[in-house]
Amino acid sequence: MDKYLAATIKSTQGDYPIFVGNNFKQDLSVYLSEEFNLKKLFIISDSNVFPSETVILINELEKVGINCESLSIDISEKNKNLDSCISIYEWLLERGAERNSYILSIGGGVTTDLVGYVSSSWLRGLNVIHYPTSLAAMVDASIGGKTGVNFKHGKNLIGAFKQPKMIAMDTTSLDSLKDRELNSGWAEAIKHSFLFDKNLLEKFKVEEKKIIQKKDPVFTEIIKRSVQIKAEIVSLDEFEKGEDRIKLNYGHTIGHSLEGLTNYGKLLHGEAVSIGMVVAARISENLGLSEKDVTEEIIKTLNLYGLPTRLPASIDYDSLFKNTKNDKKVKDGKINWVLLREIGKPIIKNDVPDSIVVKSIKDST
Repeated sequence: MDKYLAATIKSTQGDYPIFVGNNFKQDLSVYLSEEFNLKKLFIISDSNVFPSETVILINELEKVGINCESLSIDISEKNKNLDSCISIYEWLLERGAERNSYILSIGGGVTTDLVGYVSSSWLRGLNVIHYPTSLAAMVDASIGGKTGVNFKHGKNLIGAFKQPKMIAMDTTSLDSLKDRELNSGWAEAIKHSFLFDKNLLEKFKVEEKKIIQKKDPVFTEIIKRSVQIKAEIVSLDEFEKGEDRIKLNYGHTIGHSLEGLTNYGKLLHGEAVSIGMVVAARISENLGLSEKDVTEEIIKTLNLYGLPTRLPASIDYDSLFKNTKNDKKVKDGKINWVLLREIGKPIIKNDVPDSIVVKSIKDST
């Protein structure tokens, strides 16, 4: 599996590898059997990927002697909640899961969030392995151990840090994604380039057609580099205690507020984050921290990948602003805004006047 190794995350819960490859389910199954000595695996997958990814992977796993218990359920932001957790707890109890058991999650970021939280809470913690099948989950959601479910007052307000034992990303999973879903995933990877890597941003602009058409080696290289950036940050700041990992929330304060206001249905996560990055860029500009050309470059790059850069016309500005106050990054009643001075130079500000935020929201319509 060495040829597939993209990064290794350093964690107090145990270091773990992230593998990225193309059509390596057979190699992965052998690795799981030999490295973890697995005899039984509890697989929880999004029903949308069950006929494709899950069934194929189960066949390979059973060839190497791993008994698979499989649960396929409808997983979305709308039902990423405690009720879904309880349903999974019941299934794990019925199937005889023990504290040393392994769960394998198969699906997008909502799946890794939900199943990750289940693994952190059932029997005070089971082992979990993630097999993300969406681009957003590959480059962001599955990495770093942040798990959670939604609450009526906001997104991911209930959760825990639970590091997986391994993450495996097979890029053939992305072949069935619709263009809109793939574009949504690029938002998180492009975010990494805005924050930390000008060279990656340049590649996003120059190699746009090859990336969108999923042409290798560029396609896989871009995913690997984005994975490496996230892994490096998580290794430095596992529990989001310092500023390093908080910076990864660029665009998410407005993004999460926007998702909540639209009932997690109108916008995909990456689309909401895309708009959130634009609002954040306008906040920087309105504060005099960045030049207008930074905002313009952000908008231009996001547009290349078909991502929205303006708020939906139906959004109420006041409600959007008010919703940001429920953000998990609020400390002492103040929001920690992740902003950019310029590309590659993020900063955190907790003294942004409300009037600037409201103006920046209105500027983004």
